[in-house]
Amino acid sequence: MTSTTLSEEVFPLTHGGFSYSGRIVRRPDARLAPIVLIGGAFQHQDSWGRLERMFLEAASVITVDLPGWGAADPLPARYGIDFLCDALGRLLDKAAPYTVNVVGASYGSAVAHEWVRRHPDRAERLVLVGTMARLTDHVRARVELTLRTLERGGHAEFVDQILDTMVCRAPRVTVARRATVLRCLTRALNGLTADGKLKYRENTRRLLDHPAPAGGPPVRVPVLVTTGEHDPLTTPALSREVSARCADARFAVVKDADHLVHLERPAELVELILKFLADEPLTGLDYCHPVEHTGHPLPVPSPRAGGGR
Repeated sequence: MTSTTLSEEVFPLTHGGFSYSGRIVRRPDARLAPIVLIGGAFQHQDSWGRLERMFLEAASVITVDLPGWGAADPLPARYGIDFLCDALGRLLDKAAPYTVNVVGASYGSAVAHEWVRRHPDRAERLVLVGTMARLTDHVRARVELTLRTLERGGHAEFVDQILDTMVCRAPRVTVARRATVLRCLTRALNGLTADGKLKYRENTRRLLDHPAPAGGPPVRVPVLVTTGEHDPLTTPALSREVSARCADARFAVVKDADHLVHLERPAELVELILKFLADEPLTGLDYCHPVEHTGHPLPVPSPRAGGGR
């Protein structure tokens, strides 16, 4: 981090009777529009750590605990993505009432995508990390299994199922920092509180019960869709479908990573995202398979054994 003075402001908010909060860390000499980070399951607004610090080298950063996330109130599953988009908009109207760059990861990618689709005048660019356009029968079955296990109190089995859903544990496949990531995620899941379990259940039911909004215009701002090549949840094929639905999208598959690419290859992911946000060429990146631009399809890479890059 450079010696530039950063300032933080926290915004306690309420939407529809549910309390939540957001924060902005301002960089006065930013070269990019503020970067909004919307996390996935088990993430909260203060958990971006190293990624946030690296993004702050180029831009102000906004993080948020929307209803159902982190320290915010639990949000019943009957509230859909539209409610969360409105809550996000309320934060951004206060923290950054101008154009921003939006980054959504995993569960947060649905909110990021829909907010940008609704407000193209407020977004410069959109990044989706570990996303999908539809729930396949296979993914639905795996996710529903975690809910049933959680309901009957099989915590150890629940933890194992979550790990299998998010992490590629195939022994012949190379995933960067896999042992460390598994250890950290296992510790976090074992420390899950009753509130955390409630939020997982309601948020997961929301994804199962509220399919992606049908119809409407596609996202018109430039989009980057990315995930790890070994992602067992939002596979490269599923992620690629999202990029194909956007008017102007890049699709990048990160080597030696899976669904938790932000933990396994954080420096590489931040470099990829910052290059995209700055409209720099996404060529010659040794940690990515060739980046595809919408309208110029390349074969989706198959999972690779070994550690070659």
